[in-house]
Amino acid sequence: MGTNVRRYLTGLVTLAVALAVLMGLSPAAFAASLDNPPPGTNLWYRVDGRNLLIGAIKKLPDGRLAYCMRAGAEAGNDYSGERKIDDNGNVRRIAWLANRYQNSRDAKIHAAIGVLVHRHMELDPQAWARHWAVISAQYPDLDAIANRLWGEAGINIPLGLQVSSQMVDGLRSGWVDAVVKSDGKALAGVPYSVRLEGPAQFDNGGQSVRGVSGSGAIRHTWHATGSGKVAVHTQYQSPKALQLISNQDYACYGSQEQVAGDGVAFTVRKDFTPAVATVTTKKIVDAGETVSDKVTSKTTGADNHWPKNMELLATGYYFDGISASELNAPLNPSDGESVETFLDRIARRGHRPAAYGSATFTGSEQTKTVTATSEPGGAEEYHAPARGGIGTWVWAFDASAQPGKAGEYLSGDSISGFLEAEETNSNRSKVQVESTITEHSPAIGAQLSDTITVDGFPEDHGEFAGSKVFGIGADEKHAQVSVWWAGDKDDPGSDEEYKPAGAAVPQEDEHHKLLGTWDVPAKNGTIRVGAGSLDAHGKPINIIAEDHGWYVFVWSFAGDDRVMPAASAYDDQWEQARVSVEPEDEEDEEDEEEETVEENDEPETPLASTGSDVAFAIAMALIALAAGSLILVLAHRRESL
Repeated sequence: MGTNVRRYLTGLVTLAVALAVLMGLSPAAFAASLDNPPPGTNLWYRVDGRNLLIGAIKKLPDGRLAYCMRAGAEAGNDYSGERKIDDNGNVRRIAWLANRYQNSRDAKIHAAIGVLVHRHMELDPQAWARHWAVISAQYPDLDAIANRLWGEAGINIPLGLQVSSQMVDGLRSGWVDAVVKSDGKALAGVPYSVRLEGPAQFDNGGQSVRGVSGSGAIRHTWHATGSGKVAVHTQYQSPKALQLISNQDYACYGSQEQVAGDGVAFTVRKDFTPAVATVTTKKIVDAGETVSDKVTSKTTGADNHWPKNMELLATGYYFDGISASELNAPLNPSDGESVETFLDRIARRGHRPAAYGSATFTGSEQTKTVTATSEPGGAEEYHAPARGGIGTWVWAFDASAQPGKAGEYLSGDSISGFLEAEETNSNRSKVQVESTITEHSPAIGAQLSDTITVDGFPEDHGEFAGSKVFGIGADEKHAQVSVWWAGDKDDPGSDEEYKPAGAAVPQEDEHHKLLGTWDVPAKNGTIRVGAGSLDAHGKPINIIAEDHGWYVFVWSFAGDDRVMPAASAYDDQWEQARVSVEPEDEEDEEDEEEETVEENDEPETPLASTGSDVAFAIAMALIALAAGSLILVLAHRRESL
């Protein structure tokens, strides 16, 4: 050829190479040479007056065998490049067979491989149909050999890598199982790798592991290093086939390449957030009693798991003396707030812990009953104060106070709220009462009154309407003042026998009478009862000493959810009055007799006289007769002298 022709052809080759690059052909070499295949790698047949080969047509310099992809095309020893044939199961089988039997010198084996290449990679299907009719007639057993090889490849090529995962400690750790499969069965001997993307690592310390597949799944354990999504990526080796670009185009084994297998994704979380659910053991606590709380460990949320057997310490803080008006103003910890900061916020409301408690848990849904102590970790039990008030618990898992490495698993401090309904109780106050009766020795018919001083009620007592949410009832607005009489109406001299004794009021009988009961305000302060003073309803109270005997004032309060029951003592001498009857003298008796006579100065008829009148007349006559006889005796004696 002339120089210009050669330059022209060179330009065409250069253009073809450029186009191949743009089209993704990625040629690895150009104007490369192929050799004729070795004997025993093909069979001949004749079509259209030409002797052709079925099987290995060419050989690459490294010994790999090349098989025809275009039936009837002229075979040449040159090719301009190579490219990967799009991956699929058929291509993998042919690549595996080409590699598996590269050193075989069984012509029918290679002829069968050539048949499979035409069946699954043929570039001119119509031409191949004509050629196959001739080949199959000439070699009738070739089809069976091809089918056998196809089946052999199917059970030996990797068609996928499957992974499965499972959590074994909540979302904190787990495992990934990897298995390479072919035709639904595990395929051993295939190199593979598994890579984690996200906050987790394998127990060997890295995020990637490599291995060789076995006859079953191979397990790789991992643990979380944080919280979030984790993606599992897999790769395995699979044979690839190459197309040698030429006039005829050839297929050959390429190499083992890394192919993406199945992947999985899951959420992990190393830390967790414990919580407590508490119920105060007694909703109403009297002054002087201990305070207890039933504490249950909790975890909430599907991704929140307590580490197996991990010991955590919960700390309780008990507050007392809280006013009922604050029940409508609870405090809740903010996100990420520490125990110290939350306690400072409560302190700015005027409340500091009065008692403490603690409990240790090793898992969720464990319950312990804790009795408050006067000091943190102390043994001395706390007792509710006489002043009363609302009491409430705050419980916390303090990350900085946890034993060992437990604190590393806490995302922060976990704190319950201040004035949560289930953690709140009412400490009933103890009332004190003092009173003095106005007159301790009044006369019959005198007005009786009492001055009573009460202390110990909450300042707002009578105003609290109760709370269904907190389970605390409304205040009783009234106390009562009762007046009792004791004595013997028939015998004033026996009144002393019924002098009030004992703190409790007696049962009513003929010697003990309840004269009346009046409502008075159940509040602190001094009140007067009797002598026209008004009761709680605005009605005057008048108490008259109508009989001789003892009169006793008793103040009492039935109690409510904020104040304990209370009463003054029945035998309190400051509350007693003694009404006595004065003895009558003789002059008073004679005056009474004269008054009786004057009142009855009209004589009665004899028929109307009573037996007592007759007796009286006889007695008077006898007295007169005796007096006369005495006078006569005295006169006679005088004459004798």
